[in-house]
Amino acid sequence: MKTLVALSFFVLGSASAFAAPVEQENRSSATIIGEARNVLAPIQFVKFCMNYPSECEARTSEEPTLSRDDAFAALEEVNTRVNRSIAPTVKSNAPLAARWTIGPAAGDCNDYAVTKRHELLAKGWRSSDLRLAVVFAPEGGHLILVARVKDGDYVLDNLSEVVRPWNETSYAWVSIESTVNPKFWVAVDGKGQTGSAQKSASLD
Repeated sequence: MKTLVALSFFVLGSASAFAAPVEQENRSSATIIGEARNVLAPIQFVKFCMNYPSECEARTSEEPTLSRDDAFAALEEVNTRVNRSIAPTVKSNAPLAARWTIGPAAGDCNDYAVTKRHELLAKGWRSSDLRLAVVFAPEGGHLILVARVKDGDYVLDNLSEVVRPWNETSYAWVSIESTVNPKFWVAVDGKGQTGSAQKSASLD
């Protein structure tokens, strides 16, 4: 669905179709998303944090470290299940009416993304490894979830049933939550970094 971009804030929508699957061999080419300058958070994200304050707190993990394969299996399970549990619908883009909701019966891309993040946080993932990101899809502004595993950053998307490397999507990347503080947002450095460059930030 097309969305409205007002001033420097992004009020995001969703689309109902699924993109063609990407072969799993593409996992090996994932990289770490590079963070650039600080930017304003989307206004609807600010509202989301007011409605769900615990979702925007920094969280560390006390759970046992996941292997790369176990982490990826968890991402695939959550991505598929949430995509199938929320019926795609068009929601209002009006700044005062728009609302990101966790686990609705029907929703847009924002609802899919925050629901997936919520479920993975509940499984013990660190907030620094689960970041909402603003991109431009062919349909317009779009919200996705980026998850970090051992070898790089991957996209959980309501437009795809496949968890894909962030650098193998066709999106124009705009901004993403900071790994330092989930309430802060940064611009995306499109060059990225190799997965081994930031071992301390991955699930291993």
